[in-house]
Amino acid sequence: MDREKIIRDRFRVFQTLIGKGYNTDKKIIDLSIEELVLKTNMNRSDLVIASALKDALAKKRLVAFLCGIEEVKDKTRE
Repeated sequence: MDREKIIRDRFRVFQTLIGKGYNTDKKIIDLSIEELVLKTNMNRSDLVIASALKDALAKKRLVAFLCGIEEVKDKTRE
């Protein structure tokens, strides 16, 4: 996947979370996928990005994640 597209998609999902009230580290870390499905209209790939964003934030690697330095793990294969 094109790196610029990865970065755009990640920022779009991040902005969506902020717009839905998930605007602190704790709120995003405590976020469940069930909440995302119920409160947003994210598609499957956006949910994967949101989950990876949550993990990156918990590992204190948010900036690296948003910049596309760390790849999104394909959670559908796990």
